[in-house]
Amino acid sequence: MQLKPENSILCDVKIDQTVLENVEGFKYLGSVKTINGSCSKDTKMRIGMAKKKMIELNNVWKDHNIPIELKLKLLKCLIWPVMMYGCEAWSQKIDDDKRIEAAEMWLYRRILRVKWTDKRTK
Repeated sequence: MQLKPENSILCDVKIDQTVLENVEGFKYLGSVKTINGSCSKDTKMRIGMAKKKMIELNNVWKDHNIPIELKLKLLKCLIWPVMMYGCEAWSQKIDDDKRIEAAEMWLYRRILRVKWTDKRTK
């Protein structure tokens, strides 16, 4: 499997008489690598994984006996690493930053049980 940048000459790479396929992108060590180096797919994938983990822990977030401070610590220790894994290698765009901020707000609202229709300021 090899990435073929746009406007480049196609060349065949062979390993043991097997020609490697040209692809638009691939997953490597948990990150999505694309031709243009964009991290948008990786960002979307990581946000989806974090939301999935958040939903798996629904009974913890809904438990009224657990203090908010502990829930926020759990968020920081269990959910943030899933969402931000590999972020130091991302080449982010403004849209990616907005997606991450929106996901962050979704996570906090979920813990604090604030509905989307409720107007709350910082």
